[in-house]
Amino acid sequence: MAADSDHVADLEKQMAEMNKMFNAKMQAMQDEIATLKAKNAAAPATETTSGAAATPGAAPADEWAKRVSLGGQVTFRGYNLQNVWDFNDEVDSDNWDTFRLKGSLKATVKATDDVTAVVQLTDQTYGENTGVGDNVDNKIFLDNAYIEARNLFGVPVDGTFGRQNLIYGSGFVVLDGQSQFASTSIYFDGIKLRWHLTDTMTLDGLYMKDQENQRANDADGNTTPDNRGDDITLSGAYFTSNKCPMVGKSELYILNRNDEYFGKDIWMYGARVSNKLENGFDYSLEGAIQRGDANRTLDQDAFGYKLDGGYTVKAVSMTPRFYLGYAFMSGDENASDQESNQWDVFYGGWPQFGDLMAWKYLNLPSTANSLKGVYSGYNAYSNVIGEAIYSNFSIATLGASANLLKNFSVNLSYSLLTFDEVAAGMDDDFGDYYQTTLKYQYNKQLSFSLYAALLSPGDAFKFSADAPMDDATEAYWETEYKF
Repeated sequence: MAADSDHVADLEKQMAEMNKMFNAKMQAMQDEIATLKAKNAAAPATETTSGAAATPGAAPADEWAKRVSLGGQVTFRGYNLQNVWDFNDEVDSDNWDTFRLKGSLKATVKATDDVTAVVQLTDQTYGENTGVGDNVDNKIFLDNAYIEARNLFGVPVDGTFGRQNLIYGSGFVVLDGQSQFASTSIYFDGIKLRWHLTDTMTLDGLYMKDQENQRANDADGNTTPDNRGDDITLSGAYFTSNKCPMVGKSELYILNRNDEYFGKDIWMYGARVSNKLENGFDYSLEGAIQRGDANRTLDQDAFGYKLDGGYTVKAVSMTPRFYLGYAFMSGDENASDQESNQWDVFYGGWPQFGDLMAWKYLNLPSTANSLKGVYSGYNAYSNVIGEAIYSNFSIATLGASANLLKNFSVNLSYSLLTFDEVAAGMDDDFGDYYQTTLKYQYNKQLSFSLYAALLSPGDAFKFSADAPMDDATEAYWETEYKF
């Protein structure tokens, strides 16, 4: 027993000595940490900690790296366009064989949980690089540059300030922004405030500039074109409910388009409902009326609507979808009265009816577009050259799409085009419109596409005995990489 007691005493003595040594080492480590903290606090900022990382409240460099993301795209197309404006094989001004190259680089910085900044630089050319401006030279421009602040001042309102894209619904009235000549870019400059009414309902307030070329707004009403203001402004409110009983998604909007050059001040009131059902059916129904001033002398009284419906066969591996569509945009009923019934496209141009149709409705100077022969006022209310100014026609579409193989899809459609209003004695047959799109998704980032379209002119374009009636065609292949 005595031996056991001695052994226990020895063990307790060893444990006491070990605890003493451990506590001494812990104290030394704490002292060293305190010394290092004191030195860091007293040391001046160096180059590696200057700038954003040295700013009070800013995140360390490694945190900033986590908050910055890069993205972008490279798109390369080979185009062939024939007779897109004049339906005339003998005129080559609208016959193109060219490359189109677009490159964009986008940086997104999430400064805090509620503040994000985005800058996107883009360049796009159509082959020859002669002249100056978008599409023709190697100019790099600000495609997007905006600040997004969420929960402003502690309320459920998000603000987006700067150069930004806007797309609502199916793009019937707001899609393309700076739309000139094949959507080089679709941005607006302005402010969007989004009020989150509930988890599923939002109300957007918009004030956007489409054009702001001359800063001096001298003389709204001045009859000298060079001295008129030239601002084009989009403003209004857009309500969205993502879960509406019976109809799925519903949208209501009040939008204003103001063009100082023409004295245009048009208010548009519209609604849209859409849904995708579990049984495979989907639909989108949208309509709007336009009131206000078409220009300084004419009132605006126009309407338009766009109806789409489809059915997807989910039980088949190719998931084919069959669809119908009908869109209508009113034309001017009486050119001699004090009222315009011609639909104003607002920003529903490129490319909701396919690329070839957008080229056909391009706003061109003089009589370059054969639409002038059918209704001379097709571009009477737009001073933006290159804008796709849809009006005065209906388009009825039948189509089908499917995934033929893994990552390989096809879309085929036929559309019957009809003019709404034509001069006495003229036919309203616009023509027949065929489109095909093939796409192969090589991987998550890289895709290859083919697009082909044909527009066969109808009897409406026989406005003279020698009027040309050759088909308009477009074909392009595309390679696109997104990251």
